[in-house]
Amino acid sequence: MNKRKLLTILLCAALLCSGAAAYFYTPYPVAPQPELLHISMIRRTEQDAENTLTYENITDRIDPDTLIRQLTSCKATRLPVYQSSYTLGDMLYEIDVLYDEQPLHFVLGKDYLVYESAPWYHRL
Repeated sequence: MNKRKLLTILLCAALLCSGAAAYFYTPYPVAPQPELLHISMIRRTEQDAENTLTYENITDRIDPDTLIRQLTSCKATRLPVYQSSYTLGDMLYEIDVLYDEQPLHFVLGKDYLVYESAPWYHRL
């Protein structure tokens, strides 16, 4: 193989790798269209008198329009992160929504995550 062909192949490979890296490391909008977003449930972790962490459903106390504006502005990494689970102690809020009729879950707390189906999460 002559040097010109080898150089062309190496240049194409470098361009493909840099393009793929740019794509995967550029955050994407999680749920960009507000009309397709429906809030199902918002839960907050709460500590009771015995220091036990539990969920508290606060859906009816949150303004849905404000929350939808906030969620539609969220961006996440394209590369999924494997996480076997998260504990109530790591979480402050969990927001369950339907986006385009598909379930989507936001976990806010120690980490800021979004996922469609566990255990593959995307960092916000």
